[in-house]
Amino acid sequence: MELSELLHDNWFNLVIIFVLSFVAFIYKKRTKHDGFDNIIKYTDILEKIPYPKYQTDYLNNIKKRLIWEKVCFYKSGSIDKESIAISLVNADIDHLIKLTQLDSLTQYFGIVKNRVTPLKPYLIKEVMLSGIAFAFAFIMLLSNIITVFSSTWIINVIIAILTVFIIMIALFCFALEPVKRFKTYLLISKDSSFLQRANNELAKIIQDKNKINTTILEEISTSEK
Repeated sequence: MELSELLHDNWFNLVIIFVLSFVAFIYKKRTKHDGFDNIIKYTDILEKIPYPKYQTDYLNNIKKRLIWEKVCFYKSGSIDKESIAISLVNADIDHLIKLTQLDSLTQYFGIVKNRVTPLKPYLIKEVMLSGIAFAFAFIMLLSNIITVFSSTWIINVIIAILTVFIIMIALFCFALEPVKRFKTYLLISKDSSFLQRANNELAKIIQDKNKINTTILEEISTSEK
């Protein structure tokens, strides 16, 4: 088989192999950032040793922000996500939710008429993208399996087997977390008592926010007088 014929028959598989291998390489090279643990330990030590207040305040503020990011309550810019995240965690008496998945899990829920409501799967971006990815992977796997059993060229068979192997690894590595989140979403959606607890927590949040807003308005009115 000539090189031009090889590329013509397998160019798409070769692109997939290259892209997925590159992504896997980058993913593997990502080192765990231990700055969070170090800063927590450092600020804990500073709390027991006399230091200038501005220094301890600075580090404690960093500590609070790191803790907020570490447990993934929500990404900044969405108050609804904050309310959903807090409501879900406070209602999670059986520890169904992994904190590392909390930020992504909030996209599976919305606040409708002041109630935490599971969204329909077709309205969830991650579910739709995962579905498209699974469909594409299935088509590629089926196509390459057919090639393995039908091609007369050994090089085509080898490339097809390699493509199947890499796609399977990619599915296992990158689809595992979305599948876990979707499973958690289904468990919560079917648990009416969980949703009731979450909505009770949301009611408390809304009540407290209303009190704060009322207090702020009263202070503004008083200052204007």
